[in-house]
Amino acid sequence: MGGHGALTLALKYPGRFRSVSAFAPICHPSASDWGRKQFAAYLGSEAAGVAHDATLLMQLNGMNVPLLIDTGTDDQFGDLLGTEHLAHAIAAKRVAATVRLQKGYDHSYFFISTFMEDHVTFHAEALYG
Repeated sequence: MGGHGALTLALKYPGRFRSVSAFAPICHPSASDWGRKQFAAYLGSEAAGVAHDATLLMQLNGMNVPLLIDTGTDDQFGDLLGTEHLAHAIAAKRVAATVRLQKGYDHSYFFISTFMEDHVTFHAEALYG
């Protein structure tokens, strides 16, 4: 849940981060049965999850830092991730973002290791120019 956490923290605390990136984050958990069940179990109700849903937070607040997301086209959790929902919210709020669908990659270590250098470079550029 690292990518989901990175997104929601950056959206909830504007001004504290210079950039944000995520690998295959769960972008819209309140739109899935699994996400709603988790919110109910951990937060006491499905409705409490609204404050922890990156897509809904993006629709409300937008983001003022650059964003990079990589997701594999063969990710076994593809239906749960909701990447397209977040992409629409990003476009509507005109956020400086890059959302990349990486052909043939799944949710594995190999996926992360393949694109990790891109993410480190992305953050370095945001910090140092």
